[in-house]
Amino acid sequence: MTNLDEIKDTLRLYATHKQHPTQLDEAYAALADGGDLVIDGLIWVLQQDDIDLKLLALQLLQEHHADAQRALPAVRNLISDDEDRLVRVTTINTAHVMGDKSDDLIPLLSPRLDSEDDFERLFAAVNLWRISRSEDAYVVLRREAAKEGLPMAKMAVGYLEEAEA
Repeated sequence: MTNLDEIKDTLRLYATHKQHPTQLDEAYAALADGGDLVIDGLIWVLQQDDIDLKLLALQLLQEHHADAQRALPAVRNLISDDEDRLVRVTTINTAHVMGDKSDDLIPLLSPRLDSEDDFERLFAAVNLWRISRSEDAYVVLRREAAKEGLPMAKMAVGYLEEAEA
């Protein structure tokens, strides 16, 4: 990769809703020699309307560029009511994986504690607990953990064990 346009084209090539198991690794391999321009390309993608492009960029940030701190403002911008549910939930998880502890996340995540979506509610609670030790987030984690037998309960128990350690 020698320029940003080539990186954008590569990202478009690998963005599809019909992902195969090695697609993310193939995209990363195709972008590996792009250096800092890859992060610029991922930031650009996060500002586009294409859901598949956003999801690809978020996955690349989670798995291969979690240290790309300059991408965090673009990631945070995707935590809004205007975003697609899958993009929003993936974004909240990406912020966690990237270790985002910004106070800017607090007003973005707090309303998500009341979400109808189990993943969104849990990931928001985990992030808020990690950032600010929010009592509301802790209550959500305890409530989710009490729902024995449900998939989210096991995740919540794991997060609580970390929180209470």
